[in-house]
Amino acid sequence: MAVRIRAAHNDDIPDLHRMLLSIAAFHGQARPDIFKTGAAKYTTTELQALLADETYRIFVAEDAGVCGYVFCILQTVKDHLLLQDRKELYVDDLFVDPVCRGQGTATLLMQKAQEEATRSNCDCVTLNVWNVPDSALPFYEKLGYTERKRYMELQVDHTPTN
Repeated sequence: MAVRIRAAHNDDIPDLHRMLLSIAAFHGQARPDIFKTGAAKYTTTELQALLADETYRIFVAEDAGVCGYVFCILQTVKDHLLLQDRKELYVDDLFVDPVCRGQGTATLLMQKAQEEATRSNCDCVTLNVWNVPDSALPFYEKLGYTERKRYMELQVDHTPTN
């Protein structure tokens, strides 16, 4: 069966939650100083609200079952003192089940996000990538994404000094 990309609906929430737990585990292993173990980004109630929210676009990849997702948020800047008026589609989260990887599923999901950005008259598609081992950075670069800005950190030692 070929992978089909479609809008998510409430019946997909158990699959979305399962995949959110999986990506959270990946991030938790990579950055346990930031991410909690065993937690998901959204609760069932929050997922229901996001599916009803006009600013969110959630798409799923379906093969024998739901095997991936992309969460997108429409963001608008209007009448800002410094920034030009613009509309962006922010890719908040992308995930493909490990058994479905390497088959173009993530590319199809990102193409759907780009189609949604075009349909919604957005100026661009934006996203953040964690700088961790096995990050998705090479994947996004392959799709033509370029670095817009860097989000940097300085780890602080919490050891008391006398």
